[in-house]
Amino acid sequence: MHSDIVTLAGDSPGAERRITCLRYGRTGARPKAYLQAGLHADEMPGVLVLQHLLPLLDAAEAEGRIAGEVLVVPVANPIGLGQWLQHKPLGRQDLESMQNFNRNYPDLAALVGDDLDSVLTGSEAENLHLVRAAFGAALDRAEAKTDLAEQRLCLLRWSHDADHVLDLHCDHHAVLHLYASPARPEDTSLLCRCVGAELALIQEVSGGNAFDEALTAPWAALKRRYEGRFPIPSGCFSATLEYRGQFDVDDDLAGRDAANLMAYLAGIGAVRAEDATAQYPEPPYYPLGGAVEAFAPVGGVVTWTAAPGDRVEKGQSVAHVTDPVARRRHPIPAPVTGMLFRIELWRSCLRGQGLCHVAGPEIVAEGHLLSD
Repeated sequence: MHSDIVTLAGDSPGAERRITCLRYGRTGARPKAYLQAGLHADEMPGVLVLQHLLPLLDAAEAEGRIAGEVLVVPVANPIGLGQWLQHKPLGRQDLESMQNFNRNYPDLAALVGDDLDSVLTGSEAENLHLVRAAFGAALDRAEAKTDLAEQRLCLLRWSHDADHVLDLHCDHHAVLHLYASPARPEDTSLLCRCVGAELALIQEVSGGNAFDEALTAPWAALKRRYEGRFPIPSGCFSATLEYRGQFDVDDDLAGRDAANLMAYLAGIGAVRAEDATAQYPEPPYYPLGGAVEAFAPVGGVVTWTAAPGDRVEKGQSVAHVTDPVARRRHPIPAPVTGMLFRIELWRSCLRGQGLCHVAGPEIVAEGHLLSD
């Protein structure tokens, strides 16, 4: 194993932050897998999972079982990791710009522009390498004016040519679920069955250009652009893994999750592990446009009558908001029939605040589907 360390330029005098990428296997070997955690720097379950994964990769490398190349970024967001206010971590949005750390990644297809017009061929395999090279060249030319922009470019430079990308997050209180593109369903299925996902939310473009889609949407865009002229593959499988809730930070749990990630790495051929298997059943696969949020009608105290993972019917009460001044309880109906897969962390709320999401099989929303 060797490491790459990138030092961000610093937005103020004397400020310095570093991002570390740990590399296993031979550079350029395939398949290339890239894993990162802590992009939302107030979400620690995935960070702990990678800490349990690293010794497994150390052992695999020592035993000559790294068949491809595996890159691990243990903490993807040193900017957000240092953002605390009143004894609480605030690592979801950059405090200077208020931009979400997992939004607004550069559009690789737009960065490439017309560079591919004169080099693409009739071979899909050749075009895979040509597109990846063009992405890399465009990222090398790109300039960053802030640490936040530089951090985004750094993560894309490590991951833009990967075959498989996993971005580890968590929710407030939630079941283990994931977000993926529809482009490579076999990989989505393998990942779900390896990690034990209880729900898969599928969307080609969710809006906001989050990190995972910044690595899949460009391939879909180029495929549309060159349809009928040049064959473009789906060159990257990328998924966001939501490792349950913010309080699910436990060594035993993280150890099992790390072993499950090794099963996935073995399943795609990045490592050799005879005892690693996909051991979980297929979860429901729902469109992200079928995941609907329920909101608080008044401010007050939130109590739950359903839990993450429960199947609920549209209109069924999943919670109550109690107005302690008016002494009234307001039921919160499920917005659709499906799975209640996440609920908010806090037990107090303001009027109009989002409280939970229920995912169902029917598309009921389009456009920008991710909250900030």
